[in-house]
Amino acid sequence: MRFRLALLLLALAAPAGAQPAADCTADVEVGADLKINVHLQCGRAEPGSYRVDLMSLPQSREVIVRGQGVLATLGSWLRTPEGLGRAPSIDIRVKTAPGLVFAAGLPRVGDAWRLDGTSVRFAGYTAIGRLSLTELDGLRLAILDGVGESGRADLVDWVRRTAEAQANYWQGFQAPGLLVGLVPTPMRRAVGYGRAVSGGGPTIMVEIGPQVDRRHLFDDWVLVHEMVHIAMPFIRGRATWFMEGAATYVEPIIRARAGWKTEEEVWREWIDNMPRGVQAFANGLQTASGGQNYWAGALFMLMADVAIRRETEGARGLEDCLGGALRSGFDAARRVGLEEYAAACGRATGTTSLGVLLERHVARGEPVDLALLWRELGVALVGERIVLDDTAPLARWRKQIVMGLRPTTKVKLPWES
Repeated sequence: MRFRLALLLLALAAPAGAQPAADCTADVEVGADLKINVHLQCGRAEPGSYRVDLMSLPQSREVIVRGQGVLATLGSWLRTPEGLGRAPSIDIRVKTAPGLVFAAGLPRVGDAWRLDGTSVRFAGYTAIGRLSLTELDGLRLAILDGVGESGRADLVDWVRRTAEAQANYWQGFQAPGLLVGLVPTPMRRAVGYGRAVSGGGPTIMVEIGPQVDRRHLFDDWVLVHEMVHIAMPFIRGRATWFMEGAATYVEPIIRARAGWKTEEEVWREWIDNMPRGVQAFANGLQTASGGQNYWAGALFMLMADVAIRRETEGARGLEDCLGGALRSGFDAARRVGLEEYAAACGRATGTTSLGVLLERHVARGEPVDLALLWRELGVALVGERIVLDDTAPLARWRKQIVMGLRPTTKVKLPWES
């Protein structure tokens, strides 16, 4: 009885809005040799202590080493607490040897990084060791060894302007606390593979070529695409087509509204590539694979964009659906079903458009006549040139899609400043 009363008094004494205590704590010490000592304690259970040599972990896209810097998912070095029957919240307190840094996409609670709402296994990246770490507005940027000082400056500027372009679309930066890890990789391209991992907090990994070229960076789509992912929840079930389709569709729109692409270039990209997704509608969107996931999903998003604009007489578009869902709490940390996400979109736009399209093309498997859609939108490829017909039945809505209804802020490219 006294114990219960003491707990009650502590609860009443806690300041309003105070974060509840985590289920577990992980005290982490990172040595100069990148060997880390972890002391894990969960309630009254016996503590566990162990040692991990980061430099000896098998390298993959989960663990990447460049010089004395490491970009590694949390689950590659932090063990999952056992016996709790659920994913526990964990406060991770890190001490590093002089000259080393630690960063994650996790939120901060006091002096700790808190993992909550997801298991260690599905948590995002951490950046550890000797590397370039820059705090930008709303995000942390870690660059592993492999580029010179001027190249690093160009990369910081690229990420900063890309975040500004994202904020232009989402009406504010969409993922505070985001960790972006750039990994120099031997290749001819400016930008290679990218990956977003949002468990516990948003993180992105992107491969970059060792020879940094500013024009090639801003002409690439990967970072913009991955940043769209961290503005949306993970959709449960066989819905890769939906998540990849949204990122594929929104990415060129973001770049166009920033002033990095023309409207005609966006329509040319879509008219060239969306035919790759048509067959997935006939086979069932949930069976889409490979490139079909990207372009079948992008075609679905185009139809949703048009439908929302028609239903609202042009007052709303897909950006209001996606952005409204994000602002209502459907962020990258969430895992939801398609129907739940469609309902959030409907509340944000005051429409049933997304739900109706899911019923038609997912539940009933209706095919799509893409040639008819292009005619109704008034989009045609004539020779090597895109021709837009303003007398087409859906031209009124087409005009809103790429540049939107609201004034957009041009994000100047470095050579325009």
